[in-house]
Amino acid sequence: MDLQTILSLLFANASAVGIEGVFQFVFAPHQAFWSEIRQTTRTEAGRHASPDVTIEVAEKDFMGIMAGTANVEELFASGRLKIGGNMGLATMLPQIIDHARSGAAAVEKVDMNKRYPTPPRVSERLTARLPVQTVVERIARSELSVEQFKRDYLPNGVPVVISNALHDWPLFKLSREESLVHFAQLQGITRHGDYVKKTFSTERDFRSTSMAEFIASLDSPAVKGTDGEPPAYMGNNILPAQLLEQIQYPPYFDTSLFIPPRIWIGPKGTLTPLHRDDTDNLFAQVWGQKKFTLAAPHHRAALGTWSTAPQGGLDGCDFNPDAPDYERFPAAREVTFLRVTLEAGDLLFLPEGWFHQVESVSTSLSVNFWVNSGRGW
Repeated sequence: MDLQTILSLLFANASAVGIEGVFQFVFAPHQAFWSEIRQTTRTEAGRHASPDVTIEVAEKDFMGIMAGTANVEELFASGRLKIGGNMGLATMLPQIIDHARSGAAAVEKVDMNKRYPTPPRVSERLTARLPVQTVVERIARSELSVEQFKRDYLPNGVPVVISNALHDWPLFKLSREESLVHFAQLQGITRHGDYVKKTFSTERDFRSTSMAEFIASLDSPAVKGTDGEPPAYMGNNILPAQLLEQIQYPPYFDTSLFIPPRIWIGPKGTLTPLHRDDTDNLFAQVWGQKKFTLAAPHHRAALGTWSTAPQGGLDGCDFNPDAPDYERFPAAREVTFLRVTLEAGDLLFLPEGWFHQVESVSTSLSVNFWVNSGRGW
């Protein structure tokens, strides 16, 4: 199958994941194609006059992506795939690829910048029947067996902080200066501007950034926010393959259940507002400190929860626990918020459905593992 046909099939139902625009692919100096996604989609050979996104990738790597033997985010992180133009739109490419490779049929278009009603979850029933949790327990890794974790914390989705959990991670033992060697030639996507008010929106200001340069600049004024905006943040990037040998998968789940780990890097003051994920999460604090504010899943209605898709999945909140508006959200008075600060070396078990707000207390590097555990489903 030729490249033009493959691209036509790739973008045939791209509008189903909220895509509209022109994607330019450059495989070689004289080998380029572009796909325009509107109400209908067309793909042509050559270079478009004004593409929204430009992707430079070798044909071999692109064919690997489509065959499922290569990961688009991993190729980007390693510098083998380059992206220019609208990075917010470009961040949707993995979803387009997954949708096309799964053979999913065309569905109603999802507007990623729209808020949808949030459907209930099993985790809400689990926590609603439990006693009110007022603190997050902290227990040393040496004192928490896998069996105890699966007995006391996993079944009902009870958060717990596991301390001294990263002592066998090479990345944890490296100084920031030493780690720069491992981050050389790697790239990530950073968030800029008021990304808090545009939570989960493709309209956020995303930029392609050298990981090593970003880490080296963390204490400089250039990364600080202006006019009340948070500082630049390299959030939710795939952990590059070159760094996998610098970490260890936590032992509490079978490794086959883990989604590829993600990395989060930023200075003091980065903020992810109150939201919840659709899988269990093990969040490892490698450098610095991060403050988590948690609320149990069954408080969905009280927190002004909304979803990024009709079927739910990634859910945001209008309620701000640091600036509570009880006139607008009176039921939030009954919500018990749990506040916990992760220190370097801590591992937080954050069960599916738990609302969480995350703020960097200091310069921070974290790695998280989303887990398809199937807990309670």
